[in-house]
Amino acid sequence: MFLIGCTKTPAPTSVPLSITNINPNCGAPGATIIITGTSFGDTQGSSVVTFNGVPAVVTSWSNTQISALVPNGAITGNVLVTVNGVNSNGIWFTIPCYTHVAHII
Repeated sequence: MFLIGCTKTPAPTSVPLSITNINPNCGAPGATIIITGTSFGDTQGSSVVTFNGVPAVVTSWSNTQISALVPNGAITGNVLVTVNGVNSNGIWFTIPCYTHVAHII
């Protein structure tokens, strides 16, 4: 008599490409920002970061964190990470930073 058993192991689920945070959330061209999220991939390869459609220079890349420079010509809008042709969610980024200054009369 033979007993053959199998276990039903759930298939691994992939973690979706997603930006969870951008720090800071505003800046001027040339400023460094840190993008935190999931499923960016261990190396940049052909993946890109864009600021409202303008490609950024990436200074470091890991699966969960990217460091990029705000590109010249970028305007306020969404920052996206594109990996293998798939876009992440967009996170709003303001160019440049605005501070509210109270005027005392």
